[in-house]
Amino acid sequence: MKENKKPVVLFCPLNWGLGHASRLVMLIRAFIQLGCRVYVGADGMPMAFLKKEFGDAVSYVPFSGKEVTYPEKGTMVLKMLKQLPGLLSSIGKEKRELKKILEKTGAGIVISDNRYGLFSKKAKTVFITHQLFIMAPKGLKWLEPLLFNINRFFISRYDHCWIPDHEKYPNLSGKLSHKKPLKKTTFIGPLSRFASQSAESFKNPLPLGFPKDYCLGLISGPEPQRTFFEKILLKQLKKEGTCFVLLRGLAQSNHSEKTENGFIMDHASSAAMQYLIKNARLVICRPGYSTIMDLSVFGKKALLIPTPGQTEQEYLGRYMQENQWAPVVKQTSLSLEKHTPLAVSYQGIPRLLKDKNVVLHTANELLKSIQ
Repeated sequence: MKENKKPVVLFCPLNWGLGHASRLVMLIRAFIQLGCRVYVGADGMPMAFLKKEFGDAVSYVPFSGKEVTYPEKGTMVLKMLKQLPGLLSSIGKEKRELKKILEKTGAGIVISDNRYGLFSKKAKTVFITHQLFIMAPKGLKWLEPLLFNINRFFISRYDHCWIPDHEKYPNLSGKLSHKKPLKKTTFIGPLSRFASQSAESFKNPLPLGFPKDYCLGLISGPEPQRTFFEKILLKQLKKEGTCFVLLRGLAQSNHSEKTENGFIMDHASSAAMQYLIKNARLVICRPGYSTIMDLSVFGKKALLIPTPGQTEQEYLGRYMQENQWAPVVKQTSLSLEKHTPLAVSYQGIPRLLKDKNVVLHTANELLKSIQ
């Protein structure tokens, strides 16, 4: 196949932590395997992460998006509503920038992970989300129909909506994807960068002689809550004296350091992170959906601490707990002495990922639509 005849696919993750970028890895691999030329349009940590993941195997174009901030206190839904005018303005800006990128790259397919302004008549467009139904906090439940209709309006502008979950129970997203279905949606199964990796890719990133029995802390999400969580968890891990590894989720840095009873890493390659998750006695983390999908690969036991005010994570934590998969604890109530034994007693996140061939089939069917 000649280079200029290859289908061109553009991937654009939301710059909101690393989760939206990490769950695209499995799809990017599928399109590369199918002979496509892949571009990544991103900025910040998602761009840094995907460059480390794929190197020269894909091409990169700077594509900034609206930076959404978390509140230090209060609910994320109210914060989002206050930022809505800026978000709507950014959608128009994204559309204008997308037009330029399509002209430059010749992309016939655009895959957006939660970026709302990337629908176009110039290419087949796919919107990836696990959250069709947006949860509102107590006292603001009356907002949920409005939030759903706004979400539906923008998603309906895309040619396809792919949901990284199973259509029937058991599933990982619960009401977020299943309460109010939309047209043009396809459940493609949970996505994880670890799902299609061979056993040979597991490499021990820890110093020689580091104990095999350790707890793994995964820090993730936007600021300022990412830093708040890191400080709280690190203080308790050091105080408890439990052997731990703390992964800070800073894709733009490679710093690491050994402490008295632990090992701290700013970032880890996918192979290193596989090892850390697979061999940890317990994972302490946010119940972000991408993290839950990653834990599902290994059937991992976890202690879940939602980002304060983030209704999606608060719901996912409750959903995991109600199914006896993992307990959820408020950040302000976290006590590793009390909650670590509790988490170990739960079943663990179930192994629900589909075979990588299902993802390949989904990608191939989309390619047929542009031929």
